[in-house]
Amino acid sequence: MPSLAAKLWNNAGMLDEMAFPETIETERLVLRRYTSADAAGILELVEQNRGLLTREFPQMAKELIGVEEAKSFVEEKLQQRESRETFCYGIWRKSSKEQIGQIQAKNIAWEIPAAELGYFIGSAWQRRGYASESVAAILRVAFQELEFQRIFVRILPSNKESLSLAKKLGFQEEGLQRNAFRCGFGELHDVRYLSITAEDYRLPRGKGEKRNTKMENW
Repeated sequence: MPSLAAKLWNNAGMLDEMAFPETIETERLVLRRYTSADAAGILELVEQNRGLLTREFPQMAKELIGVEEAKSFVEEKLQQRESRETFCYGIWRKSSKEQIGQIQAKNIAWEIPAAELGYFIGSAWQRRGYASESVAAILRVAFQELEFQRIFVRILPSNKESLSLAKKLGFQEEGLQRNAFRCGFGELHDVRYLSITAEDYRLPRGKGEKRNTKMENW
């Protein structure tokens, strides 16, 4: 029988209805689309992690300098969700209701469908498995519910933790683009591309091993 994605491709009207949900829950986290009430919390998260973000998310670090800019950021993300261009989620801990990071599926090619994944966890919350738990949740929705065919990430070679996380979740190396990214400090970096396909996602992760949604280091 044809897959859901194939059926949607054969019916362009149905293809326009595909979307990521507004909220995704995991064991410890809530991934939720932003609302206007989140602007102050986003700004606080950025201020606490501006150095980290300047290196890998320079536009966000440069532009979110006040509450008004944070409100504009939220509005932009809501517009991108409406146009189905980007689906951005804040990441909150269930236990304390603190926002600890952000994750988004962006650059979506619905005709495949495929997307790029971008994410960060605040420095105070790293190495607790929150990043892997968040990424695994998005992969589950993308591959199991929306029948995506490909998700890719771009990672700086110096970011060993993110490279390790991606590989543990099943992403495969695609190659290195040289001098492909200038960070907010003005430095020019190579970029590693890794992807996971629907076929990769369905592969067993080793004898008796279940797909892990919570990892020790990230």
